[in-house]
Amino acid sequence: MSMGKQLIRRTIMIFIILYGCLSILLAGIFKYSMHAEQQQLVDGAVQALQFEGSQLTAESQRFLAQQFPTAKVLIDGQQILALRGPHRNQSTMRIFNEQVQGHTLKVAFPLHEENELMATQLMIFTLVVAVLFTLALLFYRRVIRQTLQPLTMLNTQVRQLSAETMHNRVEVPHAPTEIKELEQSVQQMQNRLQKAFEKEYATQQTLQQFVSDASHELKTPLTSIRGFTEVLLRSSLDNPQQVRQSIEQIHIQATRMTKLTAHLLQLAHLDREEPLQCELISLDELVEDMAPVLNMLHADYTIDYMLQAPALLSLDVMKIQQVILNLIQNAVRYSPPHTTITIKAYGHILEVLDEGEGIAPEHLPHIFERFYRVDQHRARQSGGEGLGLAISKSIMEQHGGQIRVASTVGVGTCFTLIFNEKGNA
Repeated sequence: MSMGKQLIRRTIMIFIILYGCLSILLAGIFKYSMHAEQQQLVDGAVQALQFEGSQLTAESQRFLAQQFPTAKVLIDGQQILALRGPHRNQSTMRIFNEQVQGHTLKVAFPLHEENELMATQLMIFTLVVAVLFTLALLFYRRVIRQTLQPLTMLNTQVRQLSAETMHNRVEVPHAPTEIKELEQSVQQMQNRLQKAFEKEYATQQTLQQFVSDASHELKTPLTSIRGFTEVLLRSSLDNPQQVRQSIEQIHIQATRMTKLTAHLLQLAHLDREEPLQCELISLDELVEDMAPVLNMLHADYTIDYMLQAPALLSLDVMKIQQVILNLIQNAVRYSPPHTTITIKAYGHILEVLDEGEGIAPEHLPHIFERFYRVDQHRARQSGGEGLGLAISKSIMEQHGGQIRVASTVGVGTCFTLIFNEKGNA
């Protein structure tokens, strides 16, 4: 059943209940008014009757005949007036007993005439109400149609919404103001849901790609470990060089798997956006703390420090140092020995510049993607799994900052870390 029919049906039921209550109330008021009117007639007779001895005077008898044209009247049990009119044979009566100058006055009014009058009034009332209700219902149906038709359209469109059709805007033309406000609320809900669906879809795609890439990356060292294990099983212990080489390769691949697994776990933690352990520190101080380790690990390269950023920032020191270390390792991996790697810090910006081979323009939009490698063969030989820059980007975004890259082939590459100027993590 449609919304409009349900509303009209309920309205009719409410009207019937109200009509019944009003009819009962009208009948009660009619009965009470008739009783009061008859009581007033009897009281008037009590005041007007006169007796001569024990008999009514002729004038009082004429008064009773005029006062009670259809009622039955008795004085001290003696009938003075009999029931008259078309209802004189009716037995249902309303009786009044009063004392008049030591005499008992009894007046009996027939109820059939009263009931017919009440039924006539109720019928007139019913006809008037029916006409008024019909007119009101016709107007009401028009109002309902104008109000519920937009609601029905809105309801139909909302029912048809799904993840695939969420981009279809819910619109109700020529709707009242209230329906328009509801339409706008539904559209706002659509926008939020569509963004949520798109985010969920993107997350699912990323997760599927992530699982596929991780499986592929783990498959390579596992295949190598299995192969060298089979070599060991087939080899004779009399060939210690072959045994040693196999064990070294197994160790290298196991180390690679350990590093890859650690990076995957770190990405999982970053995806969950676990809270940062922040402290106030300047970029100058942060880099200076790393300088001894960087100089020792990369002795074949000249690391030049240009630090002019004394302002304090709220940073997770361990994670930002990891970002810088990732950038330094990338610079070392793709730069020839005895070249210079420069670390510049100024304001809320930190740059890492190298003099390496540079990155071709077609690779720049993708280098922060997970498992993306500019040179697949060289990256596998050097142990790179294509996660360092993706981790660095996630850490910077978690700090509310950005990481950018600019590169010229044959000249070098510059990675730029831009922190929140207010120092908020």
